[in-house]
Amino acid sequence: MCSGYAWYRHHYPAPLTTPTSAHTHIFSMEVSRVKTQANWFIMVFIASLGIIGCQGTGKTVNFNPHASPSMMKAQIPHDEDLTILVEPFQDKRTEKNRIGSRTHFWGGATHFNVWNGKVGEGMGDLAMEYLKEQKWNVSRPTTSEPRLGSSPADVILTGDILSFEANAKSGFGFTDIAVQIRVGFEAKNAVDGSTVRMVLGANGTDSVVMFDPQDVERLTNLVAKDLFHQLFQDLTVKNRALQLKSEQS
Repeated sequence: MCSGYAWYRHHYPAPLTTPTSAHTHIFSMEVSRVKTQANWFIMVFIASLGIIGCQGTGKTVNFNPHASPSMMKAQIPHDEDLTILVEPFQDKRTEKNRIGSRTHFWGGATHFNVWNGKVGEGMGDLAMEYLKEQKWNVSRPTTSEPRLGSSPADVILTGDILSFEANAKSGFGFTDIAVQIRVGFEAKNAVDGSTVRMVLGANGTDSVVMFDPQDVERLTNLVAKDLFHQLFQDLTVKNRALQLKSEQS
């Protein structure tokens, strides 16, 4: 009886300890699984927010290109006494609602436009800004009529916008940007009634890791500046008129 009691006392804790330890282990596994599932849920939720944020909403971003002095090339020598009147350009593009779009990696698109759609007026303003930066004697049209037999300036500059495109394509960790502008310029000389016509184009590309709409505007500024630089690099002043360098004798 005593030995049995001793045996019972000796072995009594064993059957209680084993199931209690197993139950604790199983409970710990369940808690760990719940935490893991919660972590996965949080990660998926954050990722879904990121995906939604990277999708295009179809909105339109407007730019106002300008000839920034910091982006100007070396000044082209010219006759500062020559007066130039810059008229609004004519928008001859087929697509006038926008200049392009950005396609997003996760789908959708964001559209681009310039000068709130008034591309002809904007290009004229840009030409005048460029000429001022280059120290030309330039002005805008006025409402008052010039005197009979006189011209408001030595040269009247205008043009037809044939194309103006800015597009961006986003991939995983990058965005490629491309801008191209093509304009038919026309310079009318008052001194002899001659007209100089040139069709010029400029384009540029860039690739960025973290995209910002200003990247498109910055590249557009550079391409537009290069376009006007080409124009006045090919022209020269003679007898108070603009002439092509290639036509000089």
